[in-house]
Amino acid sequence: MVMVRALAYFFQEALTSLWRSRLVNAVSIGTIAVSLFVLGAFLTVAGNLGDVVNRWTEKIQVIVYLEDGIEDRVRASLENRLREDPAVESIDSVSRDQALERFKALFRDLSSLPEDLGENPFPASLEVNLRASHQSPEEVERLAGEFAEVPGVQEIQYDLLWIDRLATGVRLLRGVGAFLGGILVLAGIFTISNVIRLTVYAREDELDIMRLVGATRAYVKGPFVVEGMIQGGLGGLVAAALLWLALRWLASDVSSSEMLGRAAFALPSPIALALVVGGMVVGIVGSLVSLRRVRV
Repeated sequence: MVMVRALAYFFQEALTSLWRSRLVNAVSIGTIAVSLFVLGAFLTVAGNLGDVVNRWTEKIQVIVYLEDGIEDRVRASLENRLREDPAVESIDSVSRDQALERFKALFRDLSSLPEDLGENPFPASLEVNLRASHQSPEEVERLAGEFAEVPGVQEIQYDLLWIDRLATGVRLLRGVGAFLGGILVLAGIFTISNVIRLTVYAREDELDIMRLVGATRAYVKGPFVVEGMIQGGLGGLVAAALLWLALRWLASDVSSSEMLGRAAFALPSPIALALVVGGMVVGIVGSLVSLRRVRV
């Protein structure tokens, strides 16, 4: 019962202090929100893009573009040779019209481009899906090299190289986000520490009276720790809300959503929760740092 009353007192005093210095506290909450927003944005985008990369790498394809006017017997011979290769799992045939429809679906803003050109610029192709045991870079390059000069083949493209580069970019993005976010989180701790310190100085006479009547150090410090925790939690909540709005705005880009999947622009619940909890931790740490520097 004593613990409950103490917690109720801590929260009441913290809320009163927050309202009394609402302008300064709003700046502090905004600083934490910006810090956690930057960190959360980098980690969310990097994490979601990493999931997209993993999803793409589960099904490595080699795309064989065919020459215009290729004879049926040449095409049939090419498909038979591909199917006989031990690395090939399946083959999907894509006509020129199907390729055009895919382009219009992915790039709706450019859907009138073929009409402007006066012809369908997309060649027919064979999408070669590789077996899971034959998706190494060496195996992909071998297959592409063997069929590059086969009659009827215009060009061969494979996505493994740029997927590897994208994965490297995702790791770099995650590292940069963690670095920048860490610096900004330290700035948030510094801001809360200074705000709490100012609050302590403003209430110094009141705190002296509390000590004289026998209040324990924990009872005196408690409201300040709770105040920092509330500031940090509100900052994390604002950061999560801003990040959710930003990702919804990105998801409104239809072409990007269809290419990457709408999941690439969703805010995972664990990250949203981590922002709020992380903000509370930042607030508590800032409060404790401040209370160590002043006499309470």
